[in-house]
Amino acid sequence: MLRAIIIDDEQHAIQALAGLLALYCPSVKIVGFADNVEEGMALIREKKPALVFLDVHIGETTGFELLEQLKNVDFQLIFTTGHSEYAIRAFRYNAIDYLLKPVDPFQLQEAVEKAGHKGAPHLEPRQLENLIQSLTTKKLEKITISSAEGLHFVEIPAIIRIEGEGNYATFYLQDGERVVASRNLKAYEELLPGDQFIKTHQSHIVNLRYVKKLLQQDGGLLQMADGSEVPLARRRKEAVMEALRGR
Repeated sequence: MLRAIIIDDEQHAIQALAGLLALYCPSVKIVGFADNVEEGMALIREKKPALVFLDVHIGETTGFELLEQLKNVDFQLIFTTGHSEYAIRAFRYNAIDYLLKPVDPFQLQEAVEKAGHKGAPHLEPRQLENLIQSLTTKKLEKITISSAEGLHFVEIPAIIRIEGEGNYATFYLQDGERVVASRNLKAYEELLPGDQFIKTHQSHIVNLRYVKKLLQQDGGLLQMADGSEVPLARRRKEAVMEALRGR
């Protein structure tokens, strides 16, 4: 059983989430509720939960303030948040689990299953720091990449290109480093800003700022700033040319 607590300042939200957990996540045992930061802190220290559902906005404060008061986050954490396209994007950029209110039961099941997986990583301070900065400045400047080695915090402008292969994607960075992500190319095609990155081929995404030349050989190739050559699919050529002209 996963011992869990819910911290949210809206009673109806607590009741709704508790009801969904009872119906769809029998492996979760709710051991407490809190509707403010102080009670939430006390509950975490008393109950020592394995999983915490934490609302982003708690009255006049935020769930982030609670986390900043803890010396370390030694439990799995799932944020709950109201509708905000920017906030959702910030969570995805930082590889932090969240549930959008009203909570979808199947997304809840998926998040709980991931949290209950043996060896599931805890929230890293850098992830939280980057998330708070993104939400405060309204700028998405870094992306958290999960790999077999751990978490990599990468500046978005430093990404030259991404190459996909099956369930993995390799990031090629400005300093020559390569990072093999444990997610497929499609995940990053949907995530990275479309005014900076474009898919040139079913297995390739490039950062437009690093495109140096368009070579006509072999049906079309893009020569990148690092000397690499990326295939350009015939059906994507017009869109890529338009994007390059726009820059």
